[in-house]
Amino acid sequence: MISRSSEYAIRALTYMALQEADTFHLAQDMARELSIPPAFLGKVLQPLVTRGILASQRGRGGGFRLVRPANAVHLAEIIATQENLERSRQCVLGQGDCSDEHACPLHKEWRSRTDSFLEQLEHTSLADLLRYQRAHPDSRYPFPSLIQPIESTHPVRSVSAPTPLTSLK
Repeated sequence: MISRSSEYAIRALTYMALQEADTFHLAQDMARELSIPPAFLGKVLQPLVTRGILASQRGRGGGFRLVRPANAVHLAEIIATQENLERSRQCVLGQGDCSDEHACPLHKEWRSRTDSFLEQLEHTSLADLLRYQRAHPDSRYPFPSLIQPIESTHPVRSVSAPTPLTSLK
């Protein structure tokens, strides 16, 4: 329900909140740690500076840092720097006028779930994500999951040519 830009912004801010306060972080270092494309992360962070969530500093010792404490930064305001949250209130079935008076078949349920989701974003702070991370270290959040290859117990066979359909009977 949120864009990749919003996901990256939340993960980057959580990363910064996990670090020492008032420390500047280079976008390229965060991108490497979080497995986010560096150029994309730089673009994602700029609107957060404009909105006063992050500070940026050029030059040696520069980068990005949180301006406010983690408990004063909520997910809804982070996401609002990347996308229009009101779009999630649009009719899930595409009706132009989908309201309580002119409802589509899914209006009541969609509105209820959307309102609940948006309310959750308004009330969830970076500090809440930090508490979760500390309580569930195996989640590795905000870092990418380590994907282990599945080892097969079946031997791998090479196929040089497609199997004729007649032999599949």
